[in-house]
Amino acid sequence: MEGQRFYMTMHNMQQKQIIIYREEAHERGPRDAPEWEVWIHVSAVNTTLGYRNIANQSFWQRASKKSQAKEMVARQVLLALGLNPYEIQ
Repeated sequence: MEGQRFYMTMHNMQQKQIIIYREEAHERGPRDAPEWEVWIHVSAVNTTLGYRNIANQSFWQRASKKSQAKEMVARQVLLALGLNPYEIQ
């Protein structure tokens, strides 16, 4: 996954009002070994552009780093929308 920009792609799609979502991040576990849980709550999708309607769905991932969890959950959302993650630069 290194070099992928799933989260930035999803963020840019929100800026263009293709997808509307809300993000939550929670740190769990002990201080010396925290785990991050990141949630993406999708509230709307512009389906006229050919994306799947995943409105009113939530996605989440856990990882030892917040940035890693964000990338993982963004990839999950993009896949649900119908995007091919390997075409994302």
